Amino acid sequence: MIDLTKNEAQLERTVKRCRDRNIVIPTFEQMKNPSLTPQKIKDELSTIELWDVVPQNLFRITWKNEPKDKGGQFQSLANYMEIPPELTGVEARIIALVGKWFPTGAHKVGAAFGCLAPPLVTGQFDPTKHKAVWPSTGNYCRGGAYDSSLLACDSVAILPEEMSQERFDWLKTVASEIIKTPGSESNVKEIYDKVAELKATRDNVFVFNQFAEFGNYLWHYDITGHAFEEVLNKELGTDNYRGVCLTTGSAGTIGSGDYMKQLYPSSKIAAGEAVQCPTLWLNGYGAHRIEGIGDKHVPWIHNVRNTDMI
Repeated sequence: MIDLTKNEAQLERTVKRCRDRNIVIPTFEQMKNPSLTPQKIKDELSTIELWDVVPQNLFRITWKNEPKDKGGQFQSLANYMEIPPELTGVEARIIALVGKWFPTGAHKVGAAFGCLAPPLVTGQFDPTKHKAVWPSTGNYCRGGAYDSSLLACDSVAILPEEMSQERFDWLKTVASEIIKTPGSESNVKEIYDKVAELKATRDNVFVFNQFAEFGNYLWHYDITGHAFEEVLNKELGTDNYRGVCLTTGSAGTIGSGDYMKQLYPSSKIAAGEAVQCPTLWLNGYGAHRIEGIGDKHVPWIHNVRNTDMI
């Protein structure tokens, strides 16, 4: 589970780093309910762009940002959209949360924060000496490198060499080091071969493994799960909630389905995966180009017994 053992000496250095650089770390409760954000932070955000690399944007790690590129505050509900039957071809109402209005344009800043926060606040991770290593097929290492920059931490982004050039170009602006590994989206093993090499050859790396870190699952269970619940409370009316469908990737986001199933015990959780790499469905593997759902493995944090269909 999540190790909360404290290292007081390293924690003291972390506190000093945050104090010296005016870094305020938000709580999960504030991410779930950003109206609790300190007024001073809200005032400062009024002149800050959504993707700016400044510590105030830690408070924008929430589904409830106003859809603005600059100066946005917070709203009572997550950003969401309903996909009409004319597009889906089915009568069922399909509602989707929109992650565009997170910093970096993806909710992985939240998953990365969920992994980073426990070691940071317990002193296990020392930003004055450790490099935060973010192994990923794309958005997670983007989110991790971004979060690290906001917290004044050095970061190492590890991702397959065949990912989009756009990702590499953007990472150059925030990551301290970028390491390319062989393959494409589904080549996760090669990423962790490089992680093993770094751990064996460097003494200043701290690896945040999204596939095994329960902070990833917990962030989505609590923050994303409540965001779903609140949107449904507004939209359901006399309709019934039947379930949620999420591509698996690191199995973080699908944790929100566990939360929803506690509220709606008869609902279903569907896991989506690329037909070219049907790992859950057929124990299969292969390359694909759907960036964001690396395969060929079942993440340690995936609650597979609670997944109903693929």
